[in-house]
Amino acid sequence: MEQRRRASPGWLLAVPVLTGAAGGAVPLAADLLLLAASLGTAAVLWRSGSRRGARLGGWRLLAVAVLLGLLGDLGAGLWGAELFAGAGQAVGLPAVLIALVAVLRLLTPGQLRQGGARLLTETLLFFSASMVLAQVLVVGPALDGGPVGSSRLVLELACLATASVLSAGLVLIAASAGPRRVTGALMLLAVATWATAQGLTLAGPELHPAVLTAGVPAAQLASLLLLCLAAWRDPGAAVVAPPSRRSSRLGQAGQLVPHLVMVAAVLAYLVAPLLGAEPPLAAGVALVCCLTLTLLHRAVTARDEARVAARLRSSEAYFRSLVRSSSDAVVILGSDLRVTWAAPSLTPVRADAGPVLLGRSLVEVVHSEDAAEVRSWLSDDEGPVGLCSFRLPDGAGSWRVLEAGASDLRADADVRALVLHCRDVTARRHRERELSSLAFTDPLTGLPNRAAQLVALTELLGRLPSAGAPSVAAPGGVPEGGVPEGGVPEDGDAAGSAALLLIEVQGLREAHENAGRDVVDVALAEVARRLRAVVRAEDQVARIGAELFSVLAAGTVAEADRLAARCLSVIDAPIPTELGIVDLTAVAGLVPLAGGLTEREVVDRAELAVADARSAGAGSVRRHRDELTAARDRRELLRADLVGARERGELTLAWQPLIALDDHRVTGVEALLRWRHPVLGDVPPEEFLPVAERGGVVGHLQRWVLQEATAAAVTLPRREVPLKLGVNVSAQHLAGGTLVGDVTAALRASGMAPDQLVLEVSESALTGADVTDDVTALRLLGVHLALDDFGRASSSLPALGRLPLDIIKLDRTLLSRVDRDVHSRAVCEAVVALGRALQVDVVAEGVETTSQLSVLHGLGCGFAQGHLISRPVSLPRLVQLLEADGGRLVPGLSDQVGAA
Repeated sequence: MEQRRRASPGWLLAVPVLTGAAGGAVPLAADLLLLAASLGTAAVLWRSGSRRGARLGGWRLLAVAVLLGLLGDLGAGLWGAELFAGAGQAVGLPAVLIALVAVLRLLTPGQLRQGGARLLTETLLFFSASMVLAQVLVVGPALDGGPVGSSRLVLELACLATASVLSAGLVLIAASAGPRRVTGALMLLAVATWATAQGLTLAGPELHPAVLTAGVPAAQLASLLLLCLAAWRDPGAAVVAPPSRRSSRLGQAGQLVPHLVMVAAVLAYLVAPLLGAEPPLAAGVALVCCLTLTLLHRAVTARDEARVAARLRSSEAYFRSLVRSSSDAVVILGSDLRVTWAAPSLTPVRADAGPVLLGRSLVEVVHSEDAAEVRSWLSDDEGPVGLCSFRLPDGAGSWRVLEAGASDLRADADVRALVLHCRDVTARRHRERELSSLAFTDPLTGLPNRAAQLVALTELLGRLPSAGAPSVAAPGGVPEGGVPEGGVPEDGDAAGSAALLLIEVQGLREAHENAGRDVVDVALAEVARRLRAVVRAEDQVARIGAELFSVLAAGTVAEADRLAARCLSVIDAPIPTELGIVDLTAVAGLVPLAGGLTEREVVDRAELAVADARSAGAGSVRRHRDELTAARDRRELLRADLVGARERGELTLAWQPLIALDDHRVTGVEALLRWRHPVLGDVPPEEFLPVAERGGVVGHLQRWVLQEATAAAVTLPRREVPLKLGVNVSAQHLAGGTLVGDVTAALRASGMAPDQLVLEVSESALTGADVTDDVTALRLLGVHLALDDFGRASSSLPALGRLPLDIIKLDRTLLSRVDRDVHSRAVCEAVVALGRALQVDVVAEGVETTSQLSVLHGLGCGFAQGHLISRPVSLPRLVQLLEADGGRLVPGLSDQVGAA
């Protein structure tokens, strides 16, 4: 509903004045103007009612009342002034009653009930005082002017109705809220002005004719104007607006009006006899009612005030209890940041237990370490933003940690203070410290864990100068970077102010298997104690893994080397336990620290150095070298590029012939996988196959080798004795459970006979319990199994009799000294004899010299392959070798050596 806030047109204010002038000069012109104004007012009221959406609302009823009032004025003009007291008032009385109903229709039933007894007594007091004034000022003079006959009753009824309409206007002011009180005030003024005009008309014989002629039309037009303004300013009953200062003043004025009117009534009643007029009896009765209602109003007011005071006391006690029991305490600071009020929960129990908060600056009360932060937070130009934590003293002499948020109400006229909402987080901070201790401490040894080590390493790296930056001289003439005066030491010790030492303890698994978990825990605790004792106080020892310890050591790298040696020596010392002596060893990796490195890079370098030390043997210490990172990066590159290498056409097969030593004829061929990397070039299988195993793609590669090798083998020249095709199978592929299916699919696709295929498997892969079924299925299929790389690492002669083998392939490490070493020759002779007894063929692979070949032939070895016979060749070159000289290869002839 639209609220119009425009000022009323100024020319309307001149209408009553012009009407009064016209009435004094030309009475007919005044009557015509009054007629036009009444019709216009009725139209405005009717239209206002239609805009408010009420079909028969209050404003439309007021329009009807204005038209009836106009009809009464016309009756006075038709019947004359003599008859006006009768017929004219009889016609105007219904208009007053309709106006009464119309004003009450502007209020909702809820608004009428909301006022209660106090509004009722104020309304009755106003009504009674209005009746006193009407009796003294209107009815009395009318009766003194002569007998009024039957119009006496109409006159009394008109006074009652007029007082009722005035009372309804007062109710509109008191029961309404917000902008609608302005409408009620205009309505009350309009009714009062209209009643004044009617009073002047009834008291006409006692007044000067000029007053009647000019004053009455002016008052009537003023009342019509005020009605139009009230309708124009009415926002409607449904509009809810916040209280304003104007509406509050109007509400207070509405409470004072009944008392002011009562005072006026008492004065009129007392002054009337002095002027020679006798107040009617009804005026005295109404005055007695006024006095009675005044006493009743005072009693109702006192009762309401007592109820309000009780509610205020109850509400105050309620909110005081809430504030006292709330975990969020409130502190109110004045403009000078001094505490003007504090919740009881923040006040010490005893007066001498701590500083008193009230009247003191908050910055002076908080802990000295928090004062600067609190001062900065409270002194922000835009007011405190976010949360601030500080400590306040409690009654026990300790400190409470509070977390406070602020509401800046210094611009609020009712508060003018800074309100802090404080929450006691002391227990939470204590739990956080406990959780932090658990999160950053190893529970077994009590040392910092990996997370704590990373935090300390990050802080240390942030304090170190970047590589190449000038160092700041430290005490003792040694720069902070650790480089002695005169440059970098010749022994290659990189200058540094700190180093990370990563220690891997070895022997814990054996101790666990032999003595149990408890002994291992005791040993680890002892290792931690020894490491903590051997380092300096400023060095940090941490346990970052099940077998890993780290030391953040200050000083040069040379000092770190000596510290690493001491750490390894204390670990090597025997550890006594209840179940016996535990012997442990260790290796260490050392990384000099410099600014610009991240903690992840440092840890990565340390792990590479430990891996290098592990390969060097127990008790070794290795520094990180760029070559270690380069090798690791190469492995990562190979692992990433190995995925999809087959689809890109980077993988090929090379073929290495195998000959029988009796006639030097080719009896078999081994398919070898080759990878030509687009950037790194030819990558040897010894490098990329372990990467493929760790990456989990070796099974896919060997499945492709099976398919390609069997498909290519069937295209080789046919011979009386078919060539055997050897294909390497990793332990991971065999344990995966797909080997039987892969072999079957490859044989079916190529059409190759199963007895031509030889799967070369290591001894560790064949001894697994979960591969027995697959090995049995392959042998039943007709596929031959060869034990590959026999003689490397921990090969066992007794195991040869238990393994389901068809071929034994002697490794090149066993054959490298067979022509010079008696022990190697004896082992080879034993294997050949065992193979002969078991009816298993023995193949010597990696033959590189004629002396080796002669010794093997003399020992009775039946087959051989190696660079002496032929290097791995391409498929077309293999076809040439097989077709030349009937497939005979003479060892050592260069024209038989090809390149893959």
